[in-house]
Amino acid sequence: MKTNIKVFTSTGELTTLGRELGKGGEGAVYDIEEFVDSVAKIYHTPPPALKQDKLAFMAATADAQLLNYVAWPQATLHGGRGGKVIGFMMPKVSGKEPIHMIYSPAHRRQSYPHCAWDFLLYVARNIASSFATVHEHGHVVGDVNQNSFMVGRDSKVVLIDSDSFQINANGTLHLCEVGVSHFTPPELQTLSSFVGFERTANHDNFGLALLIFSRLVWWAASLFWCAAYL
Repeated sequence: MKTNIKVFTSTGELTTLGRELGKGGEGAVYDIEEFVDSVAKIYHTPPPALKQDKLAFMAATADAQLLNYVAWPQATLHGGRGGKVIGFMMPKVSGKEPIHMIYSPAHRRQSYPHCAWDFLLYVARNIASSFATVHEHGHVVGDVNQNSFMVGRDSKVVLIDSDSFQINANGTLHLCEVGVSHFTPPELQTLSSFVGFERTANHDNFGLALLIFSRLVWWAASLFWCAAYL
């Protein structure tokens, strides 16, 4: 169902939100009638001023490398021209499934019937490349978890939820204050909260290694173990 809500981009262009594609605790995602290759994330309530600054910086520094691997903000969205940031526009992720569709046998048979060891290697390599791209730009993923990736049948990967990343805006750090304990390195397990805590690329790398092993390599290794007992 179309919403026909009107919003403005950071450059003052009037756009129309179309179908609601999904909703979470923080906001909802919509089609954009004027930009068929992009979608809009609109927050339920306007984010604080620091988050608005973070999103504006991310949109202003989007480049081809980031957009190749990340659903990165392309423009901020506003309720009125020059008004508060109420959301942002990002590339539409199409033809891809959540990464759990690979490591769940039932889902894999349905969505990736020809999935084999070489495919998993390509996916692992592309996940690592997505992290490397974020790090090369001076940023940190922070909240590494299995719900952060979408994977295509061509093995290409897209990182989502980029608005939660730790962003270095020319020396000003916008911290990532959320995280999943399963992918958090041992030295951070005693933290009661990530509020005010600066993450590093090495913290990301721990979660990356665990993700690749537990979600991809483990499945492939299990095939060899099973075959050994046949």
